[in-house]
Amino acid sequence: QNLPRMAALSVLSACQQSYFTLQAGKARSKYKVTPPAVSGSPEFERIFHAHFYLSKSGVHIRPSPVFLGILRSC
Repeated sequence: QNLPRMAALSVLSACQQSYFTLQAGKARSKYKVTPPAVSGSPEFERIFHAHFYLSKSGVHIRPSPVFLGILRSC
């Protein structure tokens, strides 16, 4: 019964991580910061640190109430 919810949240979490990874990659290109450097313009550092801390700390943004409502109806 909880398996579909857990699977959906796992997929949502993977999508979230992918989104933050893509944003950090785009910021590297936009602000011309080559890997493995993690410092550059303040805008790049803000985006990179948001990606880094969310992906490494296990903290995830809570799914939207609409998404949770869809899961409850399953």
